[in-house]
Amino acid sequence: MRAGVIGIILAILVVASLGAGYLVGSGGRQAETLTSTSTATSVSTSTVTSISTSTLTSQQTITSTVTFVPNGQPIPVASVETANITIGESPYAIAVNPNASRIYVADGSSLTVIDASSHSVMTKISLPAGSNGGIAIDYNTNMVYVSVEGEVAEINGSTNMVVGELPLNSPLGALAYDPHTRVLYGSEGPNPGPLGHNGSLVGVDVRTGSVVANISLGYRPHNVALNPKTNMIYAVGCDLVGLACGAVASVVNGTSGTLVSSVNLNSAYYTTMTANLATNLVYASGASELVALNGTNGDVVFHSNPQTCGPFLEMGVIPSSNQVLMVPQNYDYLLVYDGTSGALVNMYSFPSFLQSVAYNPNTDELYVALSGQLLAFHDSAVIGNVNATLIGSGQTCLPV
Repeated sequence: MRAGVIGIILAILVVASLGAGYLVGSGGRQAETLTSTSTATSVSTSTVTSISTSTLTSQQTITSTVTFVPNGQPIPVASVETANITIGESPYAIAVNPNASRIYVADGSSLTVIDASSHSVMTKISLPAGSNGGIAIDYNTNMVYVSVEGEVAEINGSTNMVVGELPLNSPLGALAYDPHTRVLYGSEGPNPGPLGHNGSLVGVDVRTGSVVANISLGYRPHNVALNPKTNMIYAVGCDLVGLACGAVASVVNGTSGTLVSSVNLNSAYYTTMTANLATNLVYASGASELVALNGTNGDVVFHSNPQTCGPFLEMGVIPSSNQVLMVPQNYDYLLVYDGTSGALVNMYSFPSFLQSVAYNPNTDELYVALSGQLLAFHDSAVIGNVNATLIGSGQTCLPV
């Protein structure tokens, strides 16, 4: 069992196995109670209703009522999987190019390319150095960018050849790409150096290789994401407080190159994130929290208990169903949450611990990386396959 620990020790151990994610936040409003209802369809004629309360940092409270399958149990992935693909032993990240029907898995010093239609491995691309797990794709030009030690490898997605290297220093693997400005963003900081303090968000024009943005954050971000519709950039990292992570999220305006807001997430655990571009919401994880934030100004929309303790290795979204995916470090389950309320609505069980997750909107498939395997499966149309006791619901999460 992998034990969750706090502080920089936890952060260093976890970062090494992560891919890119998303995040941000701030806020403060009068108390208000909202109720959202999500009803599951089931072959059973009886149901049981579970009510979960999410406390908002803005002093709002959302009470979510979800109708579950009675005695719901996690869905065994073997019962729904559409493919089981052999990959490298240490997958760091998954990225999908739905336009080209390609899946990319970063693993050590190689990038595995998989055909999303046939689920077959097309090739393994040797990288110029060990991968840090960050992958960004330009869907217009079919270029793939992979963060490696001290630089970013440029790969032609049509020929599967490494065609160049960018000087962007992304030692923790975070990458995000803006197809409109053709700027690639990544983390910059002391290398070698601590996870916190004196870091910045750096943007490089992929056409010229020149640095066009350098925004000081006060910490070195280990996750970076971007909304190309709004050109807002999201970053999260550890601003060390003693031995604790001191998780911080920031929102940056990519057009002006200015910091819009930063928020302390009150978590000593490593934090990861994801974003739903359809709703302009950004989600962040923490010690025992799922936080939703406004993607434009960083205001907190809700703060929910995910019914388990962190840390979480990675997050993702299914925009069509407005669901949030979370990969816990200490359990072999994929957790699915309602994107409006933060309620836990589904669980998938796996034969071993998960490393990463991604979603393909063209095939409506989820991809999950385990050691040596990439599993593909369709998301369940029925919610309520939940047994939160299996993930330690109700336990006190450290630090207290």
